[in-house]
Amino acid sequence: MSVVVAKSYVEYRNDAYWLQGTRISLDSIVYAFQQGLSPESIVQSFPLLTLEQVYGAITFYLANREEIDASYAAEAAA
Repeated sequence: MSVVVAKSYVEYRNDAYWLQGTRISLDSIVYAFQQGLSPESIVQSFPLLTLEQVYGAITFYLANREEIDASYAAEAAA
């Protein structure tokens, strides 16, 4: 029997979400995704990322959309 360990693609540091182990913000990926870019196109825009990381970031965003969108709205209003 093998054990499946969940990977983490996003981390919270310095009061923001970042792709784990990078200087690329989740905001950057979410903005591109909301503009209609495909994950493959996002990888072309951020060549340091793998397709897996981009899908992981999008999945994290979709799973936490309400909280993340609310924090973006609060930042924009400030």
